[in-house]
Amino acid sequence: MYVADGKIIEIGTNNQVEKSISTKATIIDLNGATVLPGFIDPHTHFSISMFLSKMHDLSGFKFSTNKAVWNEFKSIVEETNKGEWIICKGLDPILVNDLIPPSIEYLDRIAPDNPVLFFSQSLHNYWANSKAFEMVGIHKATPNPSNHSYYGKDKNGELNGTIVEQLAIKPFFDILKSEVLTPKVLSNAAVKTMSNYAKNGNTTIVSAGITIQDKKPLMLFKHLSNENPSLFGSLLEKLGFLPKRQQNPRHFMYMRHDMAHLMPINNKEKNDFYDIIGIKHWYDGSPYIGSMYLNKDYLNTAFTTQKLHIPKNHKGEALIEKNKLKNFIKEYHNKDWQIAIHTQGDAATNEVIDVFEELDKVIDFTKSRHRLEHCLLLQKSNIGRMKKLNITPSFHINHLYYYGDALKNSLLGEERAENILPLGSVKESEIKYSIHADQPMFISNPFRLIQTAVERKTSSGDVLGNNERVAVLEAIKSLTTYAAWQINMEDKIGSLEKGKYADFIILNKNPLTIQIDKLSTIKCLKTYINGNLTN
Repeated sequence: MYVADGKIIEIGTNNQVEKSISTKATIIDLNGATVLPGFIDPHTHFSISMFLSKMHDLSGFKFSTNKAVWNEFKSIVEETNKGEWIICKGLDPILVNDLIPPSIEYLDRIAPDNPVLFFSQSLHNYWANSKAFEMVGIHKATPNPSNHSYYGKDKNGELNGTIVEQLAIKPFFDILKSEVLTPKVLSNAAVKTMSNYAKNGNTTIVSAGITIQDKKPLMLFKHLSNENPSLFGSLLEKLGFLPKRQQNPRHFMYMRHDMAHLMPINNKEKNDFYDIIGIKHWYDGSPYIGSMYLNKDYLNTAFTTQKLHIPKNHKGEALIEKNKLKNFIKEYHNKDWQIAIHTQGDAATNEVIDVFEELDKVIDFTKSRHRLEHCLLLQKSNIGRMKKLNITPSFHINHLYYYGDALKNSLLGEERAENILPLGSVKESEIKYSIHADQPMFISNPFRLIQTAVERKTSSGDVLGNNERVAVLEAIKSLTTYAAWQINMEDKIGSLEKGKYADFIILNKNPLTIQIDKLSTIKCLKTYINGNLTN
């Protein structure tokens, strides 16, 4: 492969390439190492990832028992000065199966002199102590932001410490950004977060619902990923207000529906390195707090009712009225924006497709590539409907590996669990799709995703949906050529071809010959973006 000025000039046999290379070209012999196109993370959350990177990690990836989690928290409190914020991430009653979520009384007793805020692993619910609520100005009489995003209360109407969904947590974010996570801190965190994506072999990332309040972070994001710095960006870098530039992954973004005012007037000016490409809405929520929208109820188990506090005979509900979703899709499709919609449950997926079908009578979707995100319970009966509407799914495959046992035994039951994440059926229908980790929920590790898509094994080794397995090469395509197609970049990235950008990675093992159960151990040795070594 011959690379010059960021592009692949020639690729093929040694004889083919030697005819094209310049006499000044540097020749690198990889000595048999494996080269792949750079991976495209099709659904990640860059801004939240950099935000969480500065927090104390109490996740099930570091601690296996309830006792270990809370002993670590006590140590953190002891080491923190009075009055300083304590921010922790990763609480998860599935990965830590005996975990007892904190009450406000417990947090007040352990940390009476510090405002405390906890983030769940799913990032759909949170916990805070009294001092944190006081700092933010929230009390028992504070109205809930919506029926679906609220502050938990006990039987006496007092705050119990729980915070549910994004609108309710927003006031805490605002305080943290002004008091703890200053622009300088977040700028450094952004650089590190981008570097970690590249180290894992990602040469492009796609932020699915960027969580920001104003345009200031967009200047940082563009500075990090753009091909060349702007004059103003270079000046801010020299003055120390922006970090020193290096080649980082390309960054494409879907704005949140409630931040639509931050979008450009139109998307006619394309940028191959950094761009806002669409808008995202949520039709349902998380399987693990009861806000996934189902056709049939969650199982009534001790786990769902007592640990997750999901009401009995509960199946969730839509987060937006169908008519409002219809108007949303119509508005942004007609403005030529790509639309991504969060759909976990089977009822959510059904109803969103229903809306698209209604609109198909008056809107031409033949050239669109609108997306459904996560698709945990995408029913096979809906795959053909999606194909007719040119809707493309992105699957949160880590549900299967990390939470598959809980989904089968405690939340959904065997029948529904056997039909989650139907990659094989979507492939057979010749629909392009992608798989993702939903970072920061899980680290963006492409080979962990690939292994799960191929094996369909839970963390305990149980196989769910054996007939939905895909081959290794097919799983690789879901993070390269298919993912590039989803963001309308298939003619520029996603494969190693003459004329495309030189985004590629060098691996220590060949994924097509290594044992399948060793796929997740493959390491990315070097990452090249636009022909430049970044890792």
